[in-house]
Amino acid sequence: MGDFEIFGIPVSIGTMIYQALLFTVLVFFLKKYAFKKIINIIEGRKQHIENQLELSEKYRLEAEKSLETNNEMLKQAKRDAREIVKEGERKSRIIIDDAREEAKQIVKEAKEYALLTRSQVHEKKSNHKGG
Repeated sequence: MGDFEIFGIPVSIGTMIYQALLFTVLVFFLKKYAFKKIINIIEGRKQHIENQLELSEKYRLEAEKSLETNNEMLKQAKRDAREIVKEGERKSRIIIDDAREEAKQIVKEAKEYALLTRSQVHEKKSNHKGG
């Protein structure tokens, strides 16, 4: 059937040349029409992926900066809050101390007034009895 045999398979030179010619034409058409488009698509996809990687790296760095800034702001806010609490406690101690002093002064004045009133009442009573 064939012109010769390879490993027990009959091979025809004409069929071999015909298949080689078809393969060459197929490769030529693929190279001319399909490979360029496929390579362009692959290159475009590669470029898109690289852009996405760069963008994600940029966003990651920005997020790290934001996190660092937020942590600093949080620390500062905590320090400020502690200072406000300390200042509030200090002012409340001053107000309480002032109120105690004022209360002591009021009690002292009330005692003095009571003694004065009592002595005036005794004087009036002794004036009425003696007169």
